[in-house]
Amino acid sequence: MANTAHFITATEDDNPVLTVRDDRGAEVTELELPPTVSGPVEADDELLAAGWSRSADWTTADDGWVAPVVPA
Repeated sequence: MANTAHFITATEDDNPVLTVRDDRGAEVTELELPPTVSGPVEADDELLAAGWSRSADWTTADDGWVAPVVPA
């Protein structure tokens, strides 16, 4: 099963969010990140702390970044 992490940057009103979805698009994990997390490099630490590890580089999306992930 392929899982994808989607890192959405903060807006003026919200903190950044990191969502892991399975290959069907169902949410597996959602993390509200501190406002200091401003890019995918900082999100990697939060992803690892939640038990996930990237299996490839982040790529840009319309509202942030996406990357394939596997359980850590």
